[in-house]
Amino acid sequence: MDQKSDSIRLLTLDEAAALLQVSKRTLHRMIKINELPAFKVGGQWRVRETQLRQWVEHRESRGTERERKGDFEENR
Repeated sequence: MDQKSDSIRLLTLDEAAALLQVSKRTLHRMIKINELPAFKVGGQWRVRETQLRQWVEHRESRGTERERKGDFEENR
């Protein structure tokens, strides 16, 4: 196998849900509204591990940016 195909790691929804500590149903909703990148292989959803990491990092940076700007209200 070449290096490019060695680096492709696909996660099932069960695996992705466990990593994010959410339900599979939540992931289905996120995929449906195009919030989380995913695709089907043989009728089953898969999430590319590298894309999931990038998605998490993006979400983290957005949250940190909001906190710096003071966009969060402590007592809503």
